[in-house]
Amino acid sequence: MKKTGLSAILSALAVAVALGGARPGWAMPNFARQTSMSCDGCHTVIPRLSEDGFQFRKAGFRMPSDLGKGMDISFGHVFAARIQGRYDLKRRNDSGTKSTNSQITLHEITLYPMSGAFGKNYASLMELSILNEDFVELENAYFRYSKGSEDAWWSGRVGIFHPFEGYGASDRPFSISRPLFQTTAASHKGSTFFTPWNFDQAGFEMAVVHDRTSISGTVFNGLFVDETEAKAFPAAGGNLQKPTGFEKTNAKDFQLFANQILRPDGSGISGFFYYGQMDLPKRPSGAIEPDSTFGNSFYRVAGYASWMLVPKFGAQGGYQWGKDHFYDSVAGNADGTFESQGYFAEVDAPLSSTFTAGARYDYFDPSRRTVDNELSAVTVFANVPMNDGLQGIAEFKHQQKKRGSAADLKDDTVQLRVIWIW
Repeated sequence: MKKTGLSAILSALAVAVALGGARPGWAMPNFARQTSMSCDGCHTVIPRLSEDGFQFRKAGFRMPSDLGKGMDISFGHVFAARIQGRYDLKRRNDSGTKSTNSQITLHEITLYPMSGAFGKNYASLMELSILNEDFVELENAYFRYSKGSEDAWWSGRVGIFHPFEGYGASDRPFSISRPLFQTTAASHKGSTFFTPWNFDQAGFEMAVVHDRTSISGTVFNGLFVDETEAKAFPAAGGNLQKPTGFEKTNAKDFQLFANQILRPDGSGISGFFYYGQMDLPKRPSGAIEPDSTFGNSFYRVAGYASWMLVPKFGAQGGYQWGKDHFYDSVAGNADGTFESQGYFAEVDAPLSSTFTAGARYDYFDPSRRTVDNELSAVTVFANVPMNDGLQGIAEFKHQQKKRGSAADLKDDTVQLRVIWIW
């Protein structure tokens, strides 16, 4: 059965590559159905947004010229669904001990109810991801109001949403995986748990857009560490509530994100600032109790840039710096600080609107106070969106982690992802 499933995934990907020159069809199909636009109206290559696509999203899933105009709504305009299957092959070399893991899985089923523009200035987005064993994750559930003219407007949104809305190098990647500094936590005498991506937080955001410049300021409710799982979660309501009695129970996080569009092909620059507060265990894997935790006030600052050098070849990159506190068991306080930093550099070849190949180099140092703890990775990928809702992405990554006097931990992973969206 595994062989049959793998063959099906490989066959679908092969067909996608073979048809890489096919005319693009629909991207987020409910938006396309409402506006009668094809996917190349909003995307360079799915899922990366063009200038029109970025402005469409910022204006509340309508073209800026339609602000203040009523939108035609039907079920097909505000509902979409997606299913993703994947194959993973991982080979690890841990100081000469080698292991292999090969799996075919259902990645997730995603529903997008109540997602689209309505009225003259309103929009909403809901994203429900359903995994095996009845696990449901609420990735987006927000309401947005946008008002202004085609060249300048402001918007506000409230609810649960992805950390930021970027453009170019800060937008969604062509590959499956994101840069290491977006998805790896800083760590010194214990993990800080926070990553700029992966946490869909509850918050309130205000944004202003003028021509090709957008600036967004956000107040987030923040994160907390669950004692039973030693894992961080967003304090987004329901069962995901910050426990009372801790130093940072009522603290809020603040984010500032700016995008400057340079060209409609995805060329642009972005800036990111994040100030957060979070209760962490004083000792790695320690108890999450008021007397055994400390409040970590932290910063993250990042910059991104992308430029299409020629129509079918571009370069992009980013750099991030961070500062955190750690608990010093000798001094008995959390006055000590440490810095983290990371960067990535990537080249992309969007040979057509339905085929992009590329490669990325990543580096991340989770603590500059610790010697030989850095992570590095080389990733190569091919992204093939089809013209009927089908998309295939293939990725190979070689990652190394330094471990002081011990040999580097080496992981080679292959992932094939097949996506169908309606």
